[in-house]
Amino acid sequence: MYFGSVRFFKHVIVGVTILLIVIPCVLCAVMAAKLGEVDAENEELKTEVAEYRVLGHKSEYSAEELFDLYKENLTDKEGFLKLASDYDSNAYNAAAQTEAKEEAIPVNAETKPAVTTKVTTAAGTIPAETVAPDDDEDIEFTGFETTEAHDPDEIITNVRPAYEMLYPDLYAAVPENLVYNADMDYVYLTFDDGPSKYTDSILEYLKIYGIKATFFVIPDGTDECAAKLRKIADAGHTIGIHTATHDYTKIYASVEAYLEDFKLAYDRVYDATGIKCNLFRFPGGSINDFNKEIRSDLIAEMTRRGFVYFDWNVDSSDALGATWTEMYNTVLKQTAAANRAVILMHDYNGGWNTILVLGGRVRALLDDKRGYKLDKLTEYVKPVQF
Repeated sequence: MYFGSVRFFKHVIVGVTILLIVIPCVLCAVMAAKLGEVDAENEELKTEVAEYRVLGHKSEYSAEELFDLYKENLTDKEGFLKLASDYDSNAYNAAAQTEAKEEAIPVNAETKPAVTTKVTTAAGTIPAETVAPDDDEDIEFTGFETTEAHDPDEIITNVRPAYEMLYPDLYAAVPENLVYNADMDYVYLTFDDGPSKYTDSILEYLKIYGIKATFFVIPDGTDECAAKLRKIADAGHTIGIHTATHDYTKIYASVEAYLEDFKLAYDRVYDATGIKCNLFRFPGGSINDFNKEIRSDLIAEMTRRGFVYFDWNVDSSDALGATWTEMYNTVLKQTAAANRAVILMHDYNGGWNTILVLGGRVRALLDDKRGYKLDKLTEYVKPVQF
């Protein structure tokens, strides 16, 4: 009997083995043929794109070669418009940023060559470096801006950082060309890291002596925090932004990360009080170990947006655990050495010691023969900065 015999199982094994070899080979052959067709189509498409995009040249170009052609034909209006409408925006921007950092040619102050493209959209006119142009958008070539005859060999590439486009409503309402107040012998008490359980006590002492101060806050978005922010504002004190998280590693990871954190704190203060803060203090001060990689860009961006930051020139050391006596003596000594003093204290991290020493310190400052005037910070106070 054949079925179920040894011979039958041998034939089954041989048949299965052949199928396992033949089927993959056939599939591989089919796949190879399909890939060959795709490669051929891609090559044909690349040739067509290159012939259309690259100023009439009839050969293929990489993204880097396209950018080289852009530089060579920068003053050719018709060629540039054709290239600008079809370039690979990601590759172009990457090459442009490299070019701006490494090969920008300096020019004198009276000649201002500027080659820009502007994309007109429903939201307004934006530099093309920040967006990828679509087929439906109009591209305007503005040429060169000069006050004198332009030297075509002098070209600079202007690429705006992407973070400048973030949060278009995040700008301070600080007057242009403002004149700072004369404030010789002024003392400005500032409290970081609140509101906290200590805030009410601090406000009570300030009320007793009839003085105003500045609170650089960390709003957490809770109803309790909002109520304390309103209490600070209603008492006539200045509220400035400190941070939303106080997580140095997170907020100083990039300019974008800092702006995200700042926007959150800014909105929370506005929602609670209706105040649009103009002043702020960098966590750790404007110079610290965490922001050194982004420091110059971060300061430039916050200044461009109109916000004013304050460091300090008198440190109570309350957050470092200074005793009552140490805080009292340190503040008076450092204040005496300054023409005007911005004193760093802490709402939350200072603890009860800050409150216990506050009354004695205020009385000593008010009774000093220099006639110190205690007041709050505003945009009209020349900032103390490291």
